[in-house]
Amino acid sequence: MFANLTTHIKINEDQYIRTMNKLLLSILLAVFVVGGLSVQATVGQTDGKIVTFMFRQADNMFYQAGNETELNRLYSLVDEYLSEITDGIMPVHVNGYCVSSGSCEENLNTAAVRSNRVKSELITNKGLVEDNFITKNHAATYNGHKDVVTLFIPEEGKRKRAKPEMILEKQEVPANDDIKEPVSSRQEPENMVVATSPVENEGTQLPLEQADETAVTQTEKLRYIALKTNVAAWAGTIMNAAIDVQVAEHVTVELPVLWCPWHIGDRRSATVFALQPEARWWLTQPGEGHFFGLHAHAAWYNVRWKDDRYQDTGRPLLGAGLSYGYLLPLGSRWAGEFTLGAGYANTRYDTFYNIDNGTRIDTRTKSYWGITRIGVSLVYRFNTK
Repeated sequence: MFANLTTHIKINEDQYIRTMNKLLLSILLAVFVVGGLSVQATVGQTDGKIVTFMFRQADNMFYQAGNETELNRLYSLVDEYLSEITDGIMPVHVNGYCVSSGSCEENLNTAAVRSNRVKSELITNKGLVEDNFITKNHAATYNGHKDVVTLFIPEEGKRKRAKPEMILEKQEVPANDDIKEPVSSRQEPENMVVATSPVENEGTQLPLEQADETAVTQTEKLRYIALKTNVAAWAGTIMNAAIDVQVAEHVTVELPVLWCPWHIGDRRSATVFALQPEARWWLTQPGEGHFFGLHAHAAWYNVRWKDDRYQDTGRPLLGAGLSYGYLLPLGSRWAGEFTLGAGYANTRYDTFYNIDNGTRIDTRTKSYWGITRIGVSLVYRFNTK
């Protein structure tokens, strides 16, 4: 009886030991997996500072409530590390996030416009250039926000500020009979860390890698392209359309085409075809804010008015002028554009009697100084690679 009991207890003891071994093995495996994931997450994070700018849905205007404080923080950081940034040691990482503009392409375009808008603040006020930035745009949320631009200064770049003197201070001076080659001043000790102050508002300190995994990233800078029509010209029964294309960082070229087939009876009509190309310099970035333009114009015409008919001699009306304008965003794609220009025009024309096969009366040349460009335009903006 006792032998059977002892055998039974032995069997239960063995089962208990095997069960406990399996349980301990499972616990160790779980700890290893969780620990590995934690280490991986820690490695994926990058020490540094994040400055966050909020935007409203369908509004690319930069100066929203709360952005002033973040802008001052950004200026302070850039001032502190300006030499490293301009020398290319520590590029500023710019990330635009948007999921409020409809399709993935529209979200990327909106994020790109806002990223460029924030970068223009540093380009204009701190003297940075495009090469000082690494820009990525995401069709994703950031920390639960749908319309955000973040600027990130990596901690690795700050460590490069360590001076060789700081490293040499940690080296022991060897005895005269035991002198070795000096350690290179470029070598950085493993335990050297540059202290940084904590970022205000810890809720916005999430690393860039924590954006939605479904984010679609666009790293190349977008080129501004826009189609437009001048409503003021339509008011004068002049059909028109124009395209505006970015050719440099602050420069676009616009080509408007105007056509007027206006005709009222046999004694009043106007047939006009005109081109007025213009090169524009944008103060911030193409497609946003103030600009100055240099334009030229050429026009061919045949106008009937009461007793006379006026027609160019084959040489078109020619001239040039200067203009100023402002583009006001009305959403992520639509905008209103206002422009006014003045300059010079010269034409040579024939005057005929206003009848069929009317005899030519004379040929004249006329010069003009004054308003040469008026625009109140509706604009549709594209952003393509």
